[in-house]
Amino acid sequence: MLALVTGGHGFIGSHLCERLVAEGHQVRMLARSGSDLSHLSGLKVEVFHGDLLGPLDLSEALRDVHWVFHLAGALKGFCEEDLLAVNRDGTRRLTEACATHAPALRRFLLVSSLAAAGPSPGGAEPLAEAAPPRPLTWYGRSKLEGERVVLASGLPCAILRPPVVFGPRDRDVLSVFRLAKWGLVPLPGRRARHYSLIFAPDLAEGLLRAAEAAMPSGEIIPLVHPEVVTWADLGQRIARTLGRRGRVVPVPEGVLRVAGRLAEATSRLRGRPGIFSTQKVEEMLAPAWVASPEPARRLLGWTAATPLDEALARTARWYRDHGWL
Repeated sequence: MLALVTGGHGFIGSHLCERLVAEGHQVRMLARSGSDLSHLSGLKVEVFHGDLLGPLDLSEALRDVHWVFHLAGALKGFCEEDLLAVNRDGTRRLTEACATHAPALRRFLLVSSLAAAGPSPGGAEPLAEAAPPRPLTWYGRSKLEGERVVLASGLPCAILRPPVVFGPRDRDVLSVFRLAKWGLVPLPGRRARHYSLIFAPDLAEGLLRAAEAAMPSGEIIPLVHPEVVTWADLGQRIARTLGRRGRVVPVPEGVLRVAGRLAEATSRLRGRPGIFSTQKVEEMLAPAWVASPEPARRLLGWTAATPLDEALARTARWYRDHGWL
């Protein structure tokens, strides 16, 4: 099969491109000019340059394409419109281009986020499959709007919602590993909050299975590891992986909120939005972020295969080998 991957040079996208190439598929990638393509070094990937927010001609990139994996998106911004411009409007431009230039398209796969569904009620119980989406943040709302664009496009499609993703090349969860190296496990508030996770290579496998599966168009599927963890448990397991004893340090909710406001003010002074903000604090203080693995088992015949402790160890080893930890 011939696949076009947007955002293929990024953390998740590079794992997906590796998996596609390993399975013998042809891969094209859409990236903005000047993007760092080092994660794709040595991979047979055809690169097309383009910006979903700028002048765009995808006729060549989409020619004869069977699958489109849309991973490119915005995680942060100074206002909700910044995120909607990318995650909603950029997605619309891509679906319109597919409708015009990709007559061979078999499936458009949007990599959304659990943030589009909103938090689960609390504890290890997953969010009900039929629960209406209630996103908390600009990011979650913008990803939900992107989903609606895809579902309304008339293209054969699937929506995939990963939770927190970790693994080699990731910089977001890297901060947790760095603190755990010093034996520190910061805990947002004093409440035990539960989370679904996914290891990036497992997620790449799930995305491929979603492209291949015989299922109706328009399915919305969480791609999560079946094991649910608390933040304290995760931090302590990372610490053990690093040969440390993790000490849980509760951070009061009020302190987190103040820190979020200060980080946001600093980002505005620098003119560059940061990943830590009042929006991120709202996500951190939600009751839980847990989704069920059952839809993926039922529709894709897929379950995340890597045991969590093994995935953490492989991630730590990669960080150390590349001087990140």
